Amino acid sequence: MSDAGPIDERPIDEGARQLITDTGLNRTLFVEAGAGSGKTTQLVERIVNLVLREGLRLSEIAAITFTEAAAAELQARVRVRFEREVEQTTDPQRRDRSLQAIADADMAAISTLHGFASRILGEFAVEAHIPPRVTVLDAVSSQLAHEARWERFVERLHSDPALRGLLTRAAVLDIALEQRYPSQATFRDVADVLAQNWDRIAEIAAADPPPLEPLDLSAIDAAVWAIRELPNHCLDPDDLFARHLRAEVMPSLDLLDAVVDPLQRLQMARGLKITVGKGGKKTAWDGDLTDHKTVVREFGEAVQQVVDATVEPLLKHLLRLTAREVLDAAQRRRDEGGLEFHDLLVLARELLRSRPRVRGVLHGRYRCLLLDEFQDTDPLQIDLATLIAASIGTNTDKVGDWNELEVQPGRLFFVGDPKQSIYRFRRADIGLFLAARDRFGDGETVELVTNFRTVKPILRWVNDLFSAAMPTEQPGAQPAYVPLAAVRSASPGADHRPVLLGGPHPDPKVRADVLREAEAADVAAVLADIRDHADAWPVFHETTKTWSDARLADVTVLVPTRTSLPFLRRALTERGIPYRLATGTLVYDTQEVRDALSVLRAIDDPSDRLSLVAALRSPLYACSDSDLFTFRHAGGRWSLRAAIPDELPDDHPVRTAMDHLVSLWERRWWNGPADLLDALLRERHAEILAFGDPRPTEVWRRLRFLRDQARSFEESGGGGLRDFLDWAELQGADGARVHEPMLAETEDAVSIMTVHGAKGLEFPIAVLSGMTTRPGGNRRGVSVLWGAGPEPAIRINASVSTADHEPRADLEQTMDGHEKLRLLYVAATRARDHLVVSCHHKAGDGPTDTYASRVWLHFREDSEKSRQWVAPTSTPAPNPATPADQPTRPDAGPDLDLDLDADRDDWDRRRQAVLDTGRRRTVTSATAIAATVRGRAEAEIEGDGSEDDGSITDDASPGATLRANEPVVRRKGRSGAAIGRAVHATLEQVDFAAPTDVDALVARNCAIEAIDDLKGDVADRVRSALSSPSVREAAERIHYKELPIVAPEGSMVIEGYVDLLIERPDGLVVVDYKTDAASTEAQIADALDRYELQAAAYAVALEKATGLPVVDCRFVFCNPKRVVERSVRDLAGAKAEVRASLV
Repeated sequence: MSDAGPIDERPIDEGARQLITDTGLNRTLFVEAGAGSGKTTQLVERIVNLVLREGLRLSEIAAITFTEAAAAELQARVRVRFEREVEQTTDPQRRDRSLQAIADADMAAISTLHGFASRILGEFAVEAHIPPRVTVLDAVSSQLAHEARWERFVERLHSDPALRGLLTRAAVLDIALEQRYPSQATFRDVADVLAQNWDRIAEIAAADPPPLEPLDLSAIDAAVWAIRELPNHCLDPDDLFARHLRAEVMPSLDLLDAVVDPLQRLQMARGLKITVGKGGKKTAWDGDLTDHKTVVREFGEAVQQVVDATVEPLLKHLLRLTAREVLDAAQRRRDEGGLEFHDLLVLARELLRSRPRVRGVLHGRYRCLLLDEFQDTDPLQIDLATLIAASIGTNTDKVGDWNELEVQPGRLFFVGDPKQSIYRFRRADIGLFLAARDRFGDGETVELVTNFRTVKPILRWVNDLFSAAMPTEQPGAQPAYVPLAAVRSASPGADHRPVLLGGPHPDPKVRADVLREAEAADVAAVLADIRDHADAWPVFHETTKTWSDARLADVTVLVPTRTSLPFLRRALTERGIPYRLATGTLVYDTQEVRDALSVLRAIDDPSDRLSLVAALRSPLYACSDSDLFTFRHAGGRWSLRAAIPDELPDDHPVRTAMDHLVSLWERRWWNGPADLLDALLRERHAEILAFGDPRPTEVWRRLRFLRDQARSFEESGGGGLRDFLDWAELQGADGARVHEPMLAETEDAVSIMTVHGAKGLEFPIAVLSGMTTRPGGNRRGVSVLWGAGPEPAIRINASVSTADHEPRADLEQTMDGHEKLRLLYVAATRARDHLVVSCHHKAGDGPTDTYASRVWLHFREDSEKSRQWVAPTSTPAPNPATPADQPTRPDAGPDLDLDLDADRDDWDRRRQAVLDTGRRRTVTSATAIAATVRGRAEAEIEGDGSEDDGSITDDASPGATLRANEPVVRRKGRSGAAIGRAVHATLEQVDFAAPTDVDALVARNCAIEAIDDLKGDVADRVRSALSSPSVREAAERIHYKELPIVAPEGSMVIEGYVDLLIERPDGLVVVDYKTDAASTEAQIADALDRYELQAAAYAVALEKATGLPVVDCRFVFCNPKRVVERSVRDLAGAKAEVRASLV
């Protein structure tokens, strides 16, 4: 260890610091304070000297900072500074002023922006038209209240007959008002944004909604006509493109032309898949073949053109209705006295703008306003500050914008770091920061560039990276990087250069999960090295002024998002690295917290079978899968209301668990969420179960946190159990607006935090993980972007947006990229003594693709400023619990000479083989098999859409598959075109022997599919099928309709539905209905090429499941005019192909 202090140079910005705390007390200053530059110290000294030298009372100074923790720290440091002055000064005046400041300290206006606004409103409640006593709702409670309001609002919309047309159009265009499945984009997301910006929507709400003009489908009609003209240019009817037009395109257009209602016609047009197919010879066409294919492609463009023209007024109409609802809700909160954080700012600004007397009182009271962390605060802050600080003239009723108000010198003081502006999602605007700097900086910006936090090697690395990444200022978007000056020396004999982990992965198509696993493994290896070779990672202790060996408690892992957290936690557990999650939003993602919440959900909603089974399988009840099976096999039901089967023994685990859950369910009427949670954890011995975890103290800490959260929710009047569960779900959401810090612990463990949660903190050793995250990229889902005008641009999904959204989205993406770069800067400047940076990324990634690639490409050949991680080859230090020199016990057992390393390697290989098997897709459909064998896309095989492979995509984002950890929502019935579904449903329901009710069944199924105007076509197709030889044969034999089939074959399981199965003495006959418009022999031949392997897959599955041979597979083409029936031409060969593909 060394007793040398870390600082060996004087600050190079002493002049700026002198200006802040001494010579510039009577000037308006705008200070840019770099990371670790001691801005809080400068702020404290300015406040103290304003009191001691300028004679201001502490009560005449308002200091506004970003968080309550920062405000409390600032207030405490100011008080301590005055107390020290009382002890040390010999000047009576300074002593008296210090004593007065101490007396004023508890009531001083040192708070957050919202706290300051609340103070103003509380004092002038009458003038602000609010009740004398108000309740401030936290962010999650506000969101829950907004959800409840939205549900009531939607109910009112649906009950208004005048809005029926509007809502119908919205449904057709996939503008959902409420979610039908998780993560679906809805207009409620737009309402959320309006609620957070309700001060900007008065003009929107006041405008009349645009009229809904009749739908103009002329563009679609023109595109259809152009496609129908294409056959006139064909010279060879057997050309592949011509065959595709006849078999695929024209039948789809026939269906479209059969629809009369414009709205249904648009809906069908949006659902049609009109493609150009594959192939086609130029010599087979009169004119350019490319131009002909372009005509087909233009159908989709025409549909989107009509959608765009229809969407614009529709979105604006909904926007105005929603804006009025949001403003009404804000007024109700104002009248009732239950205000949200944003309400405080808006009402305080409104009060100052509309009440000259109030403005005058506050102007006289607060002679100086100091705005800390100015880069990350709400834009309303500048309005409040300038309205209070502005000179009071004779015409006090006229109030302009903040940049037009005259402010006396010395009344305002700004301090912040634009490079640390990372809260755009909370309305922080870096453009406003730069504009305020230009307005109040008097042509000069005071810069604090001396960094007292970080050792020189790390700071040299940071300066090099960000000087290249942020070389010049981009007006209104990104500041230029100002290099930081280091004054802290590194420890003697240790290497303090930043450590780079990994690098480009050799496979440019490597999956994201593989990258994250590799990154997590490297991070865990570094942490193990810090544990095992602590002397190579010395850290400096301010209290003792000495360097000492690192402990795990000195390490904090920073992640930009929670995406990589499961991989990291698993890697740390495998390495035996103790860790703690240092922010509450991360704690909600831990297993023990999820288990407890699952139990509470099962108690709250007895019909929630998923939560009930999850609760039973959790360690709290420890029911194994065999226990659950025996319970279910005995007739048990997944419901707390159902009786337990009598044949189950009294000590059966599920019976015991259900009895306890029922007891909690019965108590829910009398006990609040906190008491129920406490009873659950106490009675199920959750603290004792924690001993099964490698780190029981961490489990206790998380459970204590959850208990505290429940108690706080209850004490704040949050509501009942369901309200608490909704509140907890929002608390734990990624990107949640609430940041709950966890209490510090004394145990030696690594901390894990988000970068946002680490803002303003510092750590002896910082490890940047989760660097595979891509900073840029288009965001899916709802987007609401504000511009210079009063109305925002809106996007609901990829095909539904206002016309002005795309250009604003380009700017938004650029601004988002700038902010992500600043987020990297914040993360890198948290380190004091050591910095470790993950550089795992795909080969070929550019500097802006991921955080990791940016760092790697900049430093990959610079060994002077950084070093590549190389795992040490020396033997790790022995575990202190079992010293190497500990003598062998006399009664120790014999030396078995076991090769434990080899056994472990063999176990790892076998385990990996099992995991690899589990990752492979094991369930397939007949459609997928045919597509695999033929090398086609499944969409080409499906034809009439009567097959369902179970894949679910988000209609709001075409092609985007739902995330794997979300519940899959399956549609009732089977997918496909509406006509196909109606035909299949009718044939399933009709009696083949006496089909007397065809018309009634067709009418019902067409109504279900919303194709009432196509009843005649559907009825003709059904009667065509009924007249087929196969259906007539089925009427005389044993047969099965819509038969579900699941059977293993090779390494896969085939699943699907068979339309009709006929049982004959010689075997089984598979019948598949097709609603394709195949009538000519060429069209039928094309269809057989597509469908034969699909039918053969059903045959293979049936033979496996029943042991009976399938002797025939038939296709019944349900043409309205005549029935066409064909069999698979080489059934034995087709079945052999299917089996070969599943080996």
